[in-house]
Amino acid sequence: MDDIKKASEQFVILDHSPIGHFILRKDLVVIFWNKCMEDWSGIFRDKIVGTDLATHFSHLEDGKYISRIKGIFQCSAPITFPSQVDKYFIPSPLPGGKYRIQSTFVTSIPAQENGEYYAFFSIQDETNVMAALESNNRALRQLKKEIEVRKQAEGQLVKLARYDNVTGLANRSLLREGLLRALAKTRRNHKTFALMFLDLDHFKDINDTMGHDVGDLLLKSVADRLKRRVRENDLVARMGGDEFAILIDDCTPDNAAHISQSILDALAPFHKLDNNEVFVSSSIGIAMCPDAGEDPETICKSADTAMYLAKKMGRNNFQFFSQKLHEQTMKRIHLENDLRRALDQKEFVLFYQPKVDKGGNVVGMEALIRWQHNTLGMISPSKFIPMAEKTGLITPISEWVLHTACTQISEWQKNHYLSNNAKLAVNVSLRQLKQDSFWDTLQETLSLTQLEPHCLELELSENSIMDNPQATITLLNKIHQMGPFITIDDFGTGYSSLYYLRRLPIDAIKIDMSFVQGIGKDNNDEEIIKVIITLARSLGLKSVAEGVETNEQVNFLHENQCDSLQGFYFCRPLPAEVATHFLKEISSEEKLEESQLLITD
Repeated sequence: MDDIKKASEQFVILDHSPIGHFILRKDLVVIFWNKCMEDWSGIFRDKIVGTDLATHFSHLEDGKYISRIKGIFQCSAPITFPSQVDKYFIPSPLPGGKYRIQSTFVTSIPAQENGEYYAFFSIQDETNVMAALESNNRALRQLKKEIEVRKQAEGQLVKLARYDNVTGLANRSLLREGLLRALAKTRRNHKTFALMFLDLDHFKDINDTMGHDVGDLLLKSVADRLKRRVRENDLVARMGGDEFAILIDDCTPDNAAHISQSILDALAPFHKLDNNEVFVSSSIGIAMCPDAGEDPETICKSADTAMYLAKKMGRNNFQFFSQKLHEQTMKRIHLENDLRRALDQKEFVLFYQPKVDKGGNVVGMEALIRWQHNTLGMISPSKFIPMAEKTGLITPISEWVLHTACTQISEWQKNHYLSNNAKLAVNVSLRQLKQDSFWDTLQETLSLTQLEPHCLELELSENSIMDNPQATITLLNKIHQMGPFITIDDFGTGYSSLYYLRRLPIDAIKIDMSFVQGIGKDNNDEEIIKVIITLARSLGLKSVAEGVETNEQVNFLHENQCDSLQGFYFCRPLPAEVATHFLKEISSEEKLEESQLLITD
């Protein structure tokens, strides 16, 4: 009945007709019965729809009726039961025991099922056949118009479901259909095809600075240039955002490389968008099929993986997917999945490395996170921190680091293993700095751990500060007023502006270890260190050198008045228990002798 109800809905317009209308299915089941027929026959729609017409009007089982009615389903020629011969086709009683004299007109109309037809009945009350025909023709034209409108609406819905509304290109759904066809063809003729994923480089910057209207114009311009670089039977799709896909049929790797390079060349000239001239490059990943996958989802992942390799290789280039790349990607995905569980499974640990002043005194500790993986062992932060930043896991991980480290130094101070002026350094990522909740997290952590704010040192990378310097200055001023010590980490490796540097509420500059490693080997590194120390002193800032490993480096840094040093020369990073033992042993000493400081794992 659900199918009948659905079919019936498209004919409700006939309820407004003064003529009796009903519609039969091929098996003579009534699928529509208009209000006029209800009035004439006394049979309500819910009683007759879905039933055989002949069960209500047994005289229609007569051969002269049934054969002609069934014939309407095989041909499009209308038939008529005129009032002179069949004036009571559907008996319609009137007061006084009389019946309406009827002329009945029947024609076929397309059903929703492909190749099927309905029988469309129109019954005119007490009029001649020609008037009935004309009246019924008007009703039929109205019905056909309604069907046409519905078809147009359905066509529009299909277009919206399969095409991108900004560029007019195919969308993900249509691309998937194309991939299925290409895979089926490949299984038959054993030829290869290529799927390319293309991502516009730095599109977000264009959107943010010029607005989304210009961004949409750029997407349309790119779509036009892509279509001009491929054959008519190739499929260009927009995957969403600034990402496109190109399906190239019957394509070899050489063909794919040639097409990719031509696309890079085509996108290189500026795009004239209203009054703007915009330049954009792209990164392209190529998956050769069926080697790159045997289903649409796997093929798309392969092309996407190759595209991100192209970005990693410097952008504005193309890269092919390979089995080695696939293995690396799967390894990364598994590691990323493990990373999501690591915090709950308590696999993160903190190591602590001392900072030593010119007199050999421990003036602070830096908390350094390590991942103790249950099967891979100890994993360096250089491997998992970028992954944590990409996935957003850096925020809960950083909050754990901050809370754990503050708890630890608070405990050391209570036991007098560290002075009340010693500082705990914790690294703060760009993503964490941008979080609206960072300020609240910082306050809450200091309150819960009862650590004095001046004992906390926040180390921020040079680039994280310069990402949005004005907003960063506002936040750092707020933090600085609360009391924490603020240090620029890895100084000299980023792009600091001296204008902003003098306005930043910072307390120290940390010289990157790459310069420290050059002491005694590279005069340029030594000169850079001297400049950084002098700059820090002139701005009233402390200077810290990290990565100190040799006596020569210690002497050079002391000679140039670097305030504090950190590195393997003094002590390797230590797990909490070992660090506690180390601090306990030296807590009664006024300064650290070199022999005491040479602690290894």
